[in-house]
Amino acid sequence: MSVPWDENAERQVLGTLLVRPDLFLQIGTTVAADDFYPEGHKVIYRAIVEMTQKGEAIDPLRVSQYLTDRSLIAQAGGAETLLQIARDALPSGLIFQHARRVHSFGIRRALIKAAREIQEESVSPQEDESVYLRTIEDKILSITQQTSSTDVAPIGEFRDSFGQHVQHLIQARGGLSGLRTNFREFDRMTSGLKGGELIILAARPSAGKTTLAMNIAANVAIREKKAVLVFSLEMSANQLLGRLMCAESGLNHSDYQRGQMHGKEQTFLAAMNRVFDAPMHLCESGYLELLEAIALTRKLHLQLKGEGKSLGLIVVDYLQLLNDSAARRQSRQLEVASISRALKQLSKQVDAPVLALSQMNRSVESRRGDGGRPQLSDLRESGAIEQDADIVMFIHRELNPDPNDPEAMENRGKAEIILAKHRNGPVGSFRLAFRPEMNRFDDLDPEYNG
Repeated sequence: MSVPWDENAERQVLGTLLVRPDLFLQIGTTVAADDFYPEGHKVIYRAIVEMTQKGEAIDPLRVSQYLTDRSLIAQAGGAETLLQIARDALPSGLIFQHARRVHSFGIRRALIKAAREIQEESVSPQEDESVYLRTIEDKILSITQQTSSTDVAPIGEFRDSFGQHVQHLIQARGGLSGLRTNFREFDRMTSGLKGGELIILAARPSAGKTTLAMNIAANVAIREKKAVLVFSLEMSANQLLGRLMCAESGLNHSDYQRGQMHGKEQTFLAAMNRVFDAPMHLCESGYLELLEAIALTRKLHLQLKGEGKSLGLIVVDYLQLLNDSAARRQSRQLEVASISRALKQLSKQVDAPVLALSQMNRSVESRRGDGGRPQLSDLRESGAIEQDADIVMFIHRELNPDPNDPEAMENRGKAEIILAKHRNGPVGSFRLAFRPEMNRFDDLDPEYNG
């Protein structure tokens, strides 16, 4: 099999830099020394990089002397080779196309090398197959990430995309500019869920965070017809689907568990049809590596894109059950920080909001009354999560109301949703009706919402 490389493109890049070294700053972020195939070309390019970093003047003779002083001129093919490469350089305007081509072939060779290594390693026994597979994913991801280039651009280049963004806001006319959750007050306060956002939903155990997250997921998939990806790291598929069906049909979850439909068979069947016909995707796993979750999300994103569709929402239930083995070797805090940062980046890469559920510190359970309302410091490993999140929302309800407190008893069937952080909008709170018997939150009448 022939090795993928373009000798002419490599010589054009090197020749142009030898006569127009000022262009290095513009293509230095595109191509690296290892993108060149012959060792001689790598040696010449490294010399240009080193001399540029030292602020030295560059031309064929100076580069030749630089290599001679370091006993590298023979590896570069000799002084005459440098002069010939410089003489053969075409007009400098083509250097950008040649640089991209050199980088592209460098990526292909790296993939071929990785594939050969994987093939050789695969015939040998592995102590832990799951660890081995994650090593393979890491190897491939490290190469593919090289294809995404970060650069500085003149502000004028953002004119068209910003104009489209403004036009979208004007068309919304104060309404939703993002994805509708079908919870009236939440949509009003946030203008809907938007791509690139990380939304954290936290609550005490049994307060209903999985229920609210799945209600939102169902509303997006069933009513808005947008694709939803759910990572269920705590519940099995059957447990999660049972909750979804009860919420959608209004069937009491206890009756469902006992197989008692009480004449609601047709209603339940209709709910099943709506759920299973919805564009919802589910990954049930008690153990999931962060990189694996990213890879699965990107795969679905590309699949939907090929079908002319887009990913509407990603739900992670819950954040602390994701694993990042590399970061965990240092500390649990760094692992959580790595996970929250990666989820934020993932939301930007696939242009879909990520709704991640989070645990809370036990300190909140010891507080009662208004002092028991959750706050940002109650987030487990709160620093990194709070920093990365665009929205942090809490569910607050009295789990064991005092029978002698009329207000507490009146609010038994209600939950306060607190937007404690909102990077692009107001903070505040509103109330929802909570129906735990059917795993469902609903809007209250307007007068209950503030």
